[in-house]
Amino acid sequence: MALRFALLGLLTQGEATGYDLSTTFKKQMTHFWTAHHTQIYRELLKMEEDQLVTSVYIVQEDLPDKKVYSITEEGQTALVAWLRAPSEFKPKMKDENLMRVSLLHLLPPDEAILYLEESKRHHQFAVDMMKVWRKDHLENGATLGETLTSEYGLRMMLNYLEWCDWAMEEIKKSQANV
Repeated sequence: MALRFALLGLLTQGEATGYDLSTTFKKQMTHFWTAHHTQIYRELLKMEEDQLVTSVYIVQEDLPDKKVYSITEEGQTALVAWLRAPSEFKPKMKDENLMRVSLLHLLPPDEAILYLEESKRHHQFAVDMMKVWRKDHLENGATLGETLTSEYGLRMMLNYLEWCDWAMEEIKKSQANV
């Protein structure tokens, strides 16, 4: 259900195609939510049935035809009602990477360290991409929500990088004690 409200929130910034929404979603929300383009298109159809969005089909000559979505007054009302509704604030964590880390004791220490180094490279890449996105968007009038969530995502990734260094040192210490 949260995907619906994420899409409605994006549409408050202006009309967009499903492709535009999918692209913007990945750029702006990847550090706290994921959705495949097929999920986004399915949800847009449901939202249109529920009259939360409307669409206009545009025929193009040199490009594929497209469907442009806009938020309706009902959609705006539903979005604000969702924002005002109480939340349980249950921390959710489902991280395959940490599941693997929990089992690193089954590998030789050098392989465990290689795994963490590779994971660290991926997270550093995410930090680099976030910094590029933030430079482009935060300086050009990002919304308060974009500012707050991108800062959270950046801090989370930086914390992970620091944790990787700590974890690799712990592995090395445990190896020295053997």
